[in-house]
This record gives sequence, structure tokens and C-alpha cells, in this order.
Amino acid sequence: MARRFFAAGCWVLVSCGLVHLLGHYALVTSTGDTDTERQMLELMRTYRRDMGLGFVRSTFDLLTGFSLAFSIQCLGFGGLGLGLMRAERGFPRVLRTAAGVYAVAFGAMTAMGFVYWFPAPLSFLVVAFVCFAVARSAASRESPAPR
Repeated sequence: MARRFFAAGCWVLVSCGLVHLLGHYALVTSTGDTDTERQMLELMRTYRRDMGLGFVRSTFDLLTGFSLAFSIQCLGFGGLGLGLMRAERGFPRVLRTAAGVYAVAFGAMTAMGFVYWFPAPLSFLVVAFVCFAVARSAASRESPAPR
């Protein structure tokens, strides 16, 4: 059971990364629907600030970079988990540990998402967190960790 929930969590992360890339594309190609939105996007794209060490970025540059980073993070962690599963048969200690780390990391991201994000990414994070938490819990019940 632990292995199935871990795999489900990994596939949720891969799906989240792919869906987020679609949203990212909509973000970077957006021109705004109202005059206020167009003005806001224009300022976000054109007003540049010196970030130090010669890095001059706009707010839109930062938003674009963090948006891509979120997609890559979800794809990377999902892919890493699937790769670990392929390398490890059963649900040995390495997968139990990975499930615990994933549960903590995506639990923290879920908590942050309730404060700062909107339902689409949050729903993926909630499902991933639950899958990894259940996988970790089930792994502890199925076979105790060796000492």
C-alpha cells in the first residue's frame, strides 16, 4: 500500500508540473483584459530594479523565474521519486525516508499555499502531501525500520 501511495504522489507532482507549465505559458503571453491589467503588466515588465552584482530585473522577470522553478521542482521531485521506486523493489528504508521527506516538504508548501496561492496549485499540493503522508505512515506499519 505504501508503494502505491508513494507512486500516486509522484504522479501528482509530475501532473502538477505539467499543468503549471500551461499556466506559466498563459502568464507570460498575457496582455491583460482591462486597462488596469494592461497597465499593471506593462509596469511589471518594464520597471526594472538593480538587484545587486549587475543583475537588473523586473517584477515580471522574478515572477516568471519562480513560476518556472515551481514547475521544474514538481517535475524533478516527481521524477526522482519514480526513479527511486524503479531502483528499489518493495518499500525499503530509502523509500520510507523519501516519503517522509516529501511529506514534510509538500506539507510545508501546502501550508504556504493556503496563505499565498489559489486553488489550482494548492489542490495538487494537498493531494501530493496526503499521498506521501499515507505512504510514510503505511510504510511504518508494514515493516518497522531496521535498527
